[in-house]
Amino acid sequence: MLLATAGMWDVATRSGANLVLLRYVGFCSGFEIDSDAWATLRWRTPLRYLAVLALLLAFAAHWASVRRECGTVGRVIVRVSVLAISLVHGSGALILALELGVDRNCRTVLGELGLLHGVRAFLIADIALTLAALCALTAVRTPGRVPRRRLRRLARSHWFKRTVAGVAVGGLLCFLPVADLGSGPVTGRDACGTEEPLKLRAELAFLCDARSSFPTMPDHLLLAYGRRQCAAYPGAGVKVSLIAPICPPAARQWAMELAAEEAEIERRNAANQAACDQSRHRPRIRPVAVARDLLWSEIGLEAFEDHELTSDEDPPLHHDLVGSTPGHLSVGASAEFRICVTTETYRRRPPVEIKGWDRVVEIGYESPTGDMVIVDPMSGPGELTNLAFLGEGHYRVRVHYREPVWDQDLPQHILVMVFPGSSDRVIAHKL
Repeated sequence: MLLATAGMWDVATRSGANLVLLRYVGFCSGFEIDSDAWATLRWRTPLRYLAVLALLLAFAAHWASVRRECGTVGRVIVRVSVLAISLVHGSGALILALELGVDRNCRTVLGELGLLHGVRAFLIADIALTLAALCALTAVRTPGRVPRRRLRRLARSHWFKRTVAGVAVGGLLCFLPVADLGSGPVTGRDACGTEEPLKLRAELAFLCDARSSFPTMPDHLLLAYGRRQCAAYPGAGVKVSLIAPICPPAARQWAMELAAEEAEIERRNAANQAACDQSRHRPRIRPVAVARDLLWSEIGLEAFEDHELTSDEDPPLHHDLVGSTPGHLSVGASAEFRICVTTETYRRRPPVEIKGWDRVVEIGYESPTGDMVIVDPMSGPGELTNLAFLGEGHYRVRVHYREPVWDQDLPQHILVMVFPGSSDRVIAHKL
């Protein structure tokens, strides 16, 4: 018994780290049954020490009781210790069987780790102390107390046969429903190609849409789930957009919702464009060029020139409106509303206009390439033209900003005037 305990000691202590690693790789049903509090109790190193210490003390008690010719006391102590250790550390094999037999996710985790390594990592920490306890129990058994003849009589008895048959039938009845949860093919996102899901075959379109929510569920189970959702339509909790490819009633509703959404977008675009057209700027002197565009940017507007002097970092905004470094101009705006942008270039300094604007700030800008186009960084070039009309060199940039009409959901306005100038001075005409 002492040799068995010592032999299991190193294996049990070294495998704990592997099993804890496996625990955090994936979420398996066996681990859910093996609750966090219970697992924390089992994997605490002091408890492992106590289990080994309990076996050593049980061995000492048994040896002392044999020396004093009262072996019954020692056997009782050993059996109590074995029972306690088995209750705490004897569930590993049962949980592993549940993982391999039922939970496909856990089989995937074990496969990624390597099946042999995964099983060893799962079992050894538990099985080590369990085997040591069983060895101790074997060491203190009383010879001749269970003769072979009695075992044969037990195996031939009618009640034993009925019990075994009942357990077998009950096990089949319990596990047959689980057989339907077996693994099957899983269509990945790569099988969807570059086409829009709704253009694909109905079932494949559904699988492609559903993979973001159910990444590992087998195809046949996922399709069964979708059909149950279709049968429950239009009940509460049914996601119309998800089941539309395989559910004609939901597809009709989803098409109506998409059409209504597109109509609302077109209506808002028309209203925003009308607001831009009604508030067009009238220059006080003749500009070189004028360009207008209706944009919607989540991070503001910028002009970025591809040159070694250009920095990738956004320049700091002066008065939360405009900032510049060589080759990089940045203009701030609200991300919640569209932007009516107007750009004007002049050969000489235009008059300052502050009436009708909420903020007007003027700064210097150096163009290293002569290619200065304001764009939305997220969508790329629009209708605006090059503002560095004299080529590379130094310019002055005056930015005007008008806030959106918040209650009417109408756009914000930005007017950018660019003209030659060598100064880098920041001038706040209106704040």
